[in-house]
Amino acid sequence: MNISRLWLNDYVPLNCDDATLCRKLTMAGIEVEKIESEERTPAGVVVAKILERKPHPGSDHLSVCRVFDGTAERQIVCGAPNCDAGKTVPLATVGTVFHTPEGDFKIKKSKLRGVDSEGMMCSGKELGLNEDHEGLMILDDRFEAGTPLSLLFPGSARLELEVTPNRPDWLSVWGIARDVSCLLDVEAKLPEIKVPECTTPAPGLVAIEAPDLCRRYIGRVIRNVKVGPSPKWMVERLESVGLRSINNVVDVTNFVLMELGQPLHVFDFDKLAGGRVVARRAKPGEKITTLDGKRLDLDEQVLVIADAEKPAALAGVMGGLDSGVTAETVNVLLESAAFDPVSIRSTSRRFNLASDSSYRFERGVDPETTALAGIRAAQLILETAGGQLATEAVEVGEALPERKTIRCRFDRIRALIGTEVSNERMTEIFRKLRLEVSGVTGTGCTVTAPLFRRDLEREADLAEEVARINGLDEVPLIPVSAKCCHPASADAYRKVAHLRDAAAELGFCECCHYSIVGEAGALADSRFASSDLVKLSNPINNELAVMRPSLFGGFLGAVERNLAHGNGDLRLFELGKVFCADPKKFPEERHELALLLTGCRHPERYSSEAAEKFDFFDLKGAVESLLERYGFRNWNFLRLDGDRRFRPGCAAEVRIEGKCAGALGEVNPEFSTGWRSHSPVFVALLDAAPFFAAEGRPFPACKPLPLFPATERDIAFVADAALEHAKVIDFIRRCKAPYLESVRLFDIFADDKLKAAGRKSLAYKLTFRNRERTLTDVEINRAVDQLRAKLAVELQVELR
Repeated sequence: MNISRLWLNDYVPLNCDDATLCRKLTMAGIEVEKIESEERTPAGVVVAKILERKPHPGSDHLSVCRVFDGTAERQIVCGAPNCDAGKTVPLATVGTVFHTPEGDFKIKKSKLRGVDSEGMMCSGKELGLNEDHEGLMILDDRFEAGTPLSLLFPGSARLELEVTPNRPDWLSVWGIARDVSCLLDVEAKLPEIKVPECTTPAPGLVAIEAPDLCRRYIGRVIRNVKVGPSPKWMVERLESVGLRSINNVVDVTNFVLMELGQPLHVFDFDKLAGGRVVARRAKPGEKITTLDGKRLDLDEQVLVIADAEKPAALAGVMGGLDSGVTAETVNVLLESAAFDPVSIRSTSRRFNLASDSSYRFERGVDPETTALAGIRAAQLILETAGGQLATEAVEVGEALPERKTIRCRFDRIRALIGTEVSNERMTEIFRKLRLEVSGVTGTGCTVTAPLFRRDLEREADLAEEVARINGLDEVPLIPVSAKCCHPASADAYRKVAHLRDAAAELGFCECCHYSIVGEAGALADSRFASSDLVKLSNPINNELAVMRPSLFGGFLGAVERNLAHGNGDLRLFELGKVFCADPKKFPEERHELALLLTGCRHPERYSSEAAEKFDFFDLKGAVESLLERYGFRNWNFLRLDGDRRFRPGCAAEVRIEGKCAGALGEVNPEFSTGWRSHSPVFVALLDAAPFFAAEGRPFPACKPLPLFPATERDIAFVADAALEHAKVIDFIRRCKAPYLESVRLFDIFADDKLKAAGRKSLAYKLTFRNRERTLTDVEINRAVDQLRAKLAVELQVELR
């Protein structure tokens, strides 16, 4: 929301600069996101006194004046007819810069018709303060010479505020002024609001047919208005917050919207069929053209303001084009209403129409302000557009809701905010915030919140008001004493998180399932019988009747759902609790880790690699990596037969320290009947207890990218066909060649001649790098030569 200092100053005297005002607002919870300052007069223009006026010797229309600018007397050549001695005028001193549409204009010391002139006395139009350019702008004689004109005609700073959804009362200049009066300890005051009395009845002028969506509606008719330009002061106020002037009648509704936070609307009364309006739900098939030219199809979900025949406006969002005020409008119907926030939000989102009105109605308007805003708008229309009130204010809708009463205990407030605030100061803050205080005693009081403060519901809310107005910087810094009861290693969840991270490190994606399953899914794991299940005494339904004894059944369901949605390449894991009723088989409650692979091994690659499928050894390798990750030394895999979960001949038992720790294998095809996939599914089910008991190695730290370049060299040789690649790699690493970073085999070749001799050709790429500097060719060549010599001697190879 935008608010201007110029407008705010109309209701509360601002006795501080912009920076102080922004700081106080932000500390009070009204965050200032941006401030734009605009000076009304150029810097360098000061108040001056004309001491003497003489005719110019070379001109019959110029005068030579002696002027005092507060520091010295200056000679000014002036062509204005009213530059008489004794007058107080604005003077642009030498160096003053005027910004004009044609470009910048700087005041310099110059000669006019041969006479020196040290500045320029200004008219109101030249300063941008009014439209008078017939002569100099005459100032009050009480102003002292030398006073900067910017102090007499201050500019306006526009503040962009971030208003929280629970404070719709801040969406108006008056709402901000109420809090500013407390922060600056000054009085905030609205202008006198009243209209001539009119008792002419208007039965049936307004009606409500959807009381759940329209809580209150007030309408009055004003006749013989003259639509035209708005007065300068109103245009300035609207422009100061970024609004464009349209005409005097429409501008009044925007002015009151920003002033009091109550959206209003004005209909051309002569365009309303039947001379009446009704707040009702739209009828199926009805249409409306909004003020921005959109043609909308309506239904019963939309609240409209309609005349006797058709919708005339989208309630609380935007008016209709056919009933809008134009230059030919003479009679108007002024609307002030309170609509249901949910209904307005739904309509605004549905039609992608957002307005200042919908923004406020969505957050809730003060029902007490509805009547006041209607009177204020009528007053301003009569002042700016003329006319006469033709009817009384016709009001329909529900009664005002009751105000909330909150019991306040002074000691409790002090305890909540941690600040010593006196009882008198608390009650003073409440009253300045327009809260009603009664029943004041030495221990507490009763606070009644006005309807515009619907966020105040309990004692803690009152404590927040005291803290932010008294000053959050007054809250003392209290050292917090803490005791470390147990080391981080004693955290039971830490081990669970560590195992979960280790599985994710292997490239598996985590999935989660409910711990409660159906009995059929639970018995998919052949290790359990019905008597082993932990059954619920009062299940929601048969599909949620037992505690899962294994993660196996849930994983099968996850695969089936993914395949049904076209996701056939899966790397999943789950770490969760499983339950067993037979303590001889398993503990009553334990953690189990499940890993699953199915689909293509490298779907992101091209050609034949993209078609490679996961196999048993991919899953076995993942389990081995996990065991190595946790530092297990004594583990092995044994052939597993007779387990109905896995396809016969493709399953293995995992043993750690001679004890069974789980199993892995290809899922039995009987479980995948009907699945939309031709890829086998591989699952590993591991007991998490051995992993929790193991310390495990810490996760490797990230290494920074090298700053210096690497250099590559190739080594090729002919060796015995029985020489293994692993032996070559191991030998090169044991040689510990200086700066060797990596070794990679990139070519194996054997033609008929080499094959006949039982030989083969191998080529390796060596990468050298120093992380602290760039290596030289001499250093690299020396390391390569030494390595070649060792290969020839130790491995009996023929270098090429």
